[in-house]
Amino acid sequence: MSKTFRLPLLAALPAVLASCGGDPDLNQYRRTSFNSYAECVRAYQPQIARGLQNPCQKTARTGGGSFYYGPYFFAGRSNTRYLGYDRSGGVAGQGLSFDSKGSVRTFSKPGTGRGGFTSGSRSRGGGSFGG
Repeated sequence: MSKTFRLPLLAALPAVLASCGGDPDLNQYRRTSFNSYAECVRAYQPQIARGLQNPCQKTARTGGGSFYYGPYFFAGRSNTRYLGYDRSGGVAGQGLSFDSKGSVRTFSKPGTGRGGFTSGSRSRGGGSFGG
């Protein structure tokens, strides 16, 4: 006896992939450099007030001295995304997205597995889609 199984998700797959495919990868983000920590914090005060954490990272200059990088940011058509730094100086795992209406949302940094088809997870049926 042969059974046919139809996967309704296949009909919706293009829409799901399109919604997730809009995430820029980290190489598309930019950073601004500042001469001091205070200058960096002042520049990102509105984002800090809305929840952006650790927006400035000290970096050594070649030949001595230091400067500060502001957060990674990506200006898209409908929102601007910011990623601060973790305690070890790497890119934070989550960032904030600001849309033109003033709404703020959190998002996972590019390259972070979200389950489902994009994850390296070995669990079965536990994946999810994000966008």
